[in-house]
Amino acid sequence: MWFGNTFLTQPAVRAILDLTPYSLLITHHSLLITHRSLLNPRGWPSQPLSVLNFLWLLALLVACRPAPEPPPPITPTPPAEMLPIGLSTSAAPLAALVIEPYTRQTKQVRPQFILANNATLFEDLAAGQVDAILVHHVPEGSNVWFNPVALDGLVIVVHPDNPVRALGRAEVQAIFSGRLDNWSAVGGPDLPITLVSRERGAGTRILFGQRIMAEQRVAITALVASGDEALRAAVASEPGAIGYTMMGAAGALPALAIDGLAATPTTTADQSYPLTVPLYFVSLAEPVGELRAFLAWLQSDDGQATLGVQYGRVR
Repeated sequence: MWFGNTFLTQPAVRAILDLTPYSLLITHHSLLITHRSLLNPRGWPSQPLSVLNFLWLLALLVACRPAPEPPPPITPTPPAEMLPIGLSTSAAPLAALVIEPYTRQTKQVRPQFILANNATLFEDLAAGQVDAILVHHVPEGSNVWFNPVALDGLVIVVHPDNPVRALGRAEVQAIFSGRLDNWSAVGGPDLPITLVSRERGAGTRILFGQRIMAEQRVAITALVASGDEALRAAVASEPGAIGYTMMGAAGALPALAIDGLAATPTTTADQSYPLTVPLYFVSLAEPVGELRAFLAWLQSDDGQATLGVQYGRVR
């Protein structure tokens, strides 16, 4: 059956009429449409519906069909708020440890870590360029609020091919002051020692001076690396090199046992490692809002378990 420019098949007509009180009867020569109530007992219509009336009925049905339901509104997910945190280059691996776990938990806040040395980070904090910083050294007299979130360790690193794996603090001091200049003096190969130190303003340089050198000065022959990554690269490229970094950042470089103890998350957590150093969360005032929530997570069971992969726990 044609309706306008559209040909309606018998199944289509039946489907339409199923929505009405009319029935479709097929004879040898025609289609008969009739009201079901007018079918006689033998199933034949007593008052067939004309094709014209059927077309009118079809048009009425199409016009009266309810409009489709509009799709549900899509609420866009707001982007995560960035929380700018300064991070010491000697604690750089911490970023990879905490960003994803913390962001998955909050879904609305994502820490954004900015790497720099100790001095630069305190300048950025004072200038308001970061909300807080994570550092190993807080200068005396600093008018800041700080709290430890992990326990790290100052470590002495050497080239992977160097067989020396342990030194005493006195030996480390003698090497960096220049009094010992060959590895054979400490049980190693007959190989000149190459000193690698950090730039001024680096927290590890300050800690190394306080914990190892005391009143001694690092020899002027020492190479100066700007940044922890540069120091590790320098040590890795020179078989006779020795340098210093933090346990959590040593990477593939061998970290020497000091006075018989190696730096591990366990020996820093119980502070039996002699060069254990706290990693501090520092802000200008006691944290509030999202900053306080981030600190609370770092010190929570979940945060401490996350940090405990590479650092000693504080609780």
